[in-house]
Amino acid sequence: MSKLLKKARRYADNVISGSEITTPEVKKQCEIFINDIENRQHDDEFLFYFDEEKIQGIEGILNVITFATGFSAGQTLMSGLADFQCFFITNVFGWRFKEDSNRFRYRDNTLWIPRKNGKTFLCALVILILLLTEPNFSEMYSISKDRELASETKKALVQLITESDVLSKHFTTPTTLHGKMKCHITSSFYQPRTADANSNNGIRPSAIICDEMGAFTSYDNYNAMKSGQLSVRNPLRFKLTTAYAVNGSIFLEEIDYIRKVYAGLIEDERCFALLYYADKDNLWTDHGLYMSNPLRIEQNYEEIRDSRQSAIEKPGERVEFLTKHVNHFMSEHSGEEYISIDDLRKCKIEHFDWSGRQVWLGLDLAMTNDNCSYSMVTEEDLKIYAESFAFVPTERIEEKNRYEKINYYEFIKQGVCFATGEMTVDYGFIEDMILSIEEKHNVVIMGIAYDRYNCLSTAQRLEREGLKTVETRQHSSVLHSPTKLLKEKILNKEFFYTENKLLEINFQNAKLTEDNNKNIYVNKKKSNGKVDMVVSLINAIYLLQMDVIFNDDGGWGAIVF
Repeated sequence: MSKLLKKARRYADNVISGSEITTPEVKKQCEIFINDIENRQHDDEFLFYFDEEKIQGIEGILNVITFATGFSAGQTLMSGLADFQCFFITNVFGWRFKEDSNRFRYRDNTLWIPRKNGKTFLCALVILILLLTEPNFSEMYSISKDRELASETKKALVQLITESDVLSKHFTTPTTLHGKMKCHITSSFYQPRTADANSNNGIRPSAIICDEMGAFTSYDNYNAMKSGQLSVRNPLRFKLTTAYAVNGSIFLEEIDYIRKVYAGLIEDERCFALLYYADKDNLWTDHGLYMSNPLRIEQNYEEIRDSRQSAIEKPGERVEFLTKHVNHFMSEHSGEEYISIDDLRKCKIEHFDWSGRQVWLGLDLAMTNDNCSYSMVTEEDLKIYAESFAFVPTERIEEKNRYEKINYYEFIKQGVCFATGEMTVDYGFIEDMILSIEEKHNVVIMGIAYDRYNCLSTAQRLEREGLKTVETRQHSSVLHSPTKLLKEKILNKEFFYTENKLLEINFQNAKLTEDNNKNIYVNKKKSNGKVDMVVSLINAIYLLQMDVIFNDDGGWGAIVF
């Protein structure tokens, strides 16, 4: 076994055992690695295998290059690389398609890591390995928000090359920022770019390195580069960044997508990521410092502790410390996680008998060309039981599948989602479904909560049919109480739902915000995807609270009729 692979496996083993302090996402990626390398690669149906010969070749490169600066200056890269860096390199370059050993398994590679952890160096190293090992005439590009960031990656790459007598004679290093760095061995080149999206059209990147993606507020530049890979046989994409204090960072969407993959809500075998950050409870602790900073250099930790103490005493330095040293996004639009998917899944049950029960409904009809939902809840022995259903326009399913990266056909087959109408949702279909609930489930509908903005005509029809409807103002002052109650019930395992992966995705998307009075609510604009099922569920629980006396000790009282 190569030294590079040994260090990668050591890192994965230490993370899984708990001896290496890190994040849940890094632990999940390590578990995937160990399971895939020990078990799945031997399965005939598994598309990928780990190529130790390729890793040995890369190790040979690392043995002839020395560190130019830093604590490891003068050492070979192989001897000085940290275990987590070996883990990153090993996964990116070791996993291949069984049917084509030159094709990488991991097309999208993400590293979210704070300052002082060798991110720029690792970015430069990835570029160097690609220049030396990818097919002849390959094109490598990095895109950065500004010239200063672009110059840092190029400077690190130049240092790696010029410090090696073996490599330096095989490269041309330009003096200008946007000049192409050429490898004479493969006739491939690397070029840093900071231009806008329009000027990045017309190129053909084998690999894209999006450096400091957290600073990007639009996908235009990245997508322009990505579109150039359509004719590339083996495209690679790298997204590397620290956190930022900017509104609308596109990297927040990337984090959300990766977490959905790890939670099993989205299937993506070609996504690799290492996410290092301090969780909310450890932003100011040493535990959070170790979670977010995997480069185990004690002098770095001492400096970060000094920065932390200064930030505690000087409020003006807190944003810099939180974003750059513990990787905490400070954007206005980031929002807070409503509930963790792991906590929610503890509330899943196989079956629930609704027969003979009193139920409360919540509606979220939104716009007719978007998702709509209704949820039904009941209460028993201090516990809430719920079912939620979504409705989508039939002719928009393919578009939604691509954009949201989920399969609505699967959810329709499972009976938790219904396709209705053509380009817009048919409200009449939803109304008919609601009107059939009492007979279908043998229940009594106590009330239906709705938002006047999109649901007035539906509410009027349901009223005419004899059902009680209650206008529920979609405001934090109204929704705070049911939003808080639902979260508490989930955490206390006093909320239950039957199998519904789409509902889990909606919960994963949901982000909380606070108003000036500290009232919390699920904010659709700040959430990362559809949350209609969560909103309809909160509306239903709002009515449940109105009709059931809720005690200060968390218990329930008598039903009010």
